[in-house]
Amino acid sequence: MADIHVFGDEGCKQQPNLFSNGVFYEDNPVGHVFPLFVLQIVLIVFTSHAIHLVLRPLKQPRVVSYMIGGILLGPTFPYLLTRVFTLFQYIFAFSGEAPKYEDIKAGYLDVVFRDEGISLLRTAAYLGLDLHFFMICVKTNPRQMLQFGKKAFVIAVSAVVVPLFILSLMKSLFKVQRGVVIEGIGSLLALDYIGMAVSMTTFPVVADILSELRLLNTELGRLTVAASMINDIGTSACLIIRALVRKCLRMRLSFLEAAHKMTGYVILIVLLVFVFDPWARWIVSRTPKGGRVWEGHILMIMLAACAMGAFSDAFLLSHWEGPVFMGLLIPDGPPLGTALVDRANFVPTELLLPLIFLNAGRWIDFTMINHPAVFVGLVLYMFAGYAAKVLAVMVPAIYWNISVRNAAMLGLMLNFNGLGQIANYMAYADQYSAKAFLLPQAYVAAIVSCMTMTVISSTLVAIFYDPLNGRHVMGCRTVQHLEPQAEFRLVASLLDGEPVSLLLDLVEASGGGEQRPMCVYVLHLTEIMGRASSSLIAHKNKKGSIDGRQMDRLHSVFINYEQLKEGGMVVVQPFTAISPYKTMHHDICSLVIEKNVHFVIVPFPRKETGANVEVHQAARSIIPNVLSQAPCSVGILVHHPITGFGQTVPLQYRYHIKILFWGGADDREALSFGGRMARHVAVTAVVLRFLPAVDREMDEDLLQDEDLFNEFKTEHAENERVAVEEVAASDVEEAVAVIKSTEKDYQLVIVGRRQAWNSLLTEGMDDWSESPELGVVGDILASSDFADSSFSVLVIQQYV
Repeated sequence: MADIHVFGDEGCKQQPNLFSNGVFYEDNPVGHVFPLFVLQIVLIVFTSHAIHLVLRPLKQPRVVSYMIGGILLGPTFPYLLTRVFTLFQYIFAFSGEAPKYEDIKAGYLDVVFRDEGISLLRTAAYLGLDLHFFMICVKTNPRQMLQFGKKAFVIAVSAVVVPLFILSLMKSLFKVQRGVVIEGIGSLLALDYIGMAVSMTTFPVVADILSELRLLNTELGRLTVAASMINDIGTSACLIIRALVRKCLRMRLSFLEAAHKMTGYVILIVLLVFVFDPWARWIVSRTPKGGRVWEGHILMIMLAACAMGAFSDAFLLSHWEGPVFMGLLIPDGPPLGTALVDRANFVPTELLLPLIFLNAGRWIDFTMINHPAVFVGLVLYMFAGYAAKVLAVMVPAIYWNISVRNAAMLGLMLNFNGLGQIANYMAYADQYSAKAFLLPQAYVAAIVSCMTMTVISSTLVAIFYDPLNGRHVMGCRTVQHLEPQAEFRLVASLLDGEPVSLLLDLVEASGGGEQRPMCVYVLHLTEIMGRASSSLIAHKNKKGSIDGRQMDRLHSVFINYEQLKEGGMVVVQPFTAISPYKTMHHDICSLVIEKNVHFVIVPFPRKETGANVEVHQAARSIIPNVLSQAPCSVGILVHHPITGFGQTVPLQYRYHIKILFWGGADDREALSFGGRMARHVAVTAVVLRFLPAVDREMDEDLLQDEDLFNEFKTEHAENERVAVEEVAASDVEEAVAVIKSTEKDYQLVIVGRRQAWNSLLTEGMDDWSESPELGVVGDILASSDFADSSFSVLVIQQYV
């Protein structure tokens, strides 16, 4: 057998060693592929996260930190280092020649971006890109594009067509050389590709930035996501068709030959529809409700995503198309979508994806700008496209009754740039590809403009868009000031089914048992899991028809209650909000504003034994946000642990409540709500008024307390089911003793969150308060001292 010559001067170039022998053998570790690759990961991840810590108070999304980190770790770093050395030499009058930029640059690039490691860097980066796009699409529900109908479609189309048209007219401002090259920019097609990148909106980038700004589950955020999905998918489809048509025309193919070029897409559709989709649904059907997806299924799906990337690179126009379409077919949310996001998202997103920005930054060299006028002109050209995009979005948005400010915010949100645009610019300038459309300085201008626009857009949106305070609150928003015959609108929010029975009792009693209209908006708050975007689902349309496909048992109980009520005086509107805990208050407050609600009930989550501490704290964080931002009175419902699902039957209904009254706006609201409930023929109410041990100075607040209390006594003077007691309490112990003396006789205790003369209550309370959001008295009633009590507590804060 003949010898095979592999290494040597006469054969192929010697392949670089993967591993180092170690510094103790006088070997340079970063001169080998594997140590260099690990160093690159550490550099970009550490640098970008450090930058993000600095920029986070400025409300900058993480993609901006990645961009800056990639730029700093490229040739920019030796340039800055040269300037620092020069400055120190000037300040301290060091002798000798200052270090030259070219020398430092060559040494730095030879360490961090050695030719031997570039191939592995690019391969890992694009693998991370494919898997990241796959994971984003796993979290995406394509049906969300239909949520806003033609509104989102028109906005998406306008956001593409108008800036493309404007930029095509502006191309004549640039000087063309030899008919095929634009001076200082590159190929004649370069401006076309830049215009397309400016006009496109990448859905994953928009969703990620909106999520970081906590605007993903706002009305404007959902519209932005829907429009960006239509924009992204529609534009990608048009580009695929355009590329195929251009290739067929250039090759002068017949119809059959042109159809043959579509073979890869036909095979892709067959594999996805007839193989992968049934497999994914089989996995979902095999997983028990609330159970975990088998690790083997997760591994096989991730391997299939990698294989689909290889298939796309071999048969399709782009390596990422297969993973994207595959991800869209996976059912979002639990169990499969959630399992993939929880167990397979970290490595591609946190470790491999940042390498894309490092790879992009190694081409950014500001010393390569040899045509400053062209550089500035290209930046202004791109910003003209961004401005045209904002105006193009504002016109249809204003037509659909969106305010001018919110229409401008919508345009800025659709201008969020990130990974999609950077990947496109890298492809246009890739020196390793057959055609490089962009010259180095044009590439720098494109990346800098992309990053700058994202910084400007995210900053303006964070400053000027507040979905809860930006609207004009109209009408009465308290129970105390509600007209007697006016419709009472109530939002009942729920995290689980435990307080359903108590809420049904509250709803029944709140109607007063009289012919007064009442509308209850039942909002089921569900944590977003395995999804990229949140949603607010209305299960009943304007005609009263109910879509039961997405309703759960919680909603069904309230719908059954509505049907039991005669005369249609109680109307139930079921909603489901799917969002992160940190933004659930947006769903509650937005519904309050939209429906002009008077009162909202928020459940107080009890910490069960063995429960996740982080989840419990996240659920509790909803309450202070609602208290500070809801434009109506708020009731915090601390339900007894033994309550659960139940059905209130009005004919058999009996309810006993107790109202604790010290004074102040919150206690007046509590007394007004309790007085409304006391009108019900099946409700027995006791009002316990606490008087200070010493005479209190008469002020406006005390006068309002006296007037309301006298009105209550006058209204219920002949009501045998209502009793009023007045007791004096000089300290907390006396007040607690009075409450405990009759605690077993009641099902609900109503109290204001803040009291008017509560110095004796608050003294020393801050040191041991477990739940400050409940106020002093509410915290006492919810404490372990009342753990064996059978009553629940409603803590009320009046909207002022």
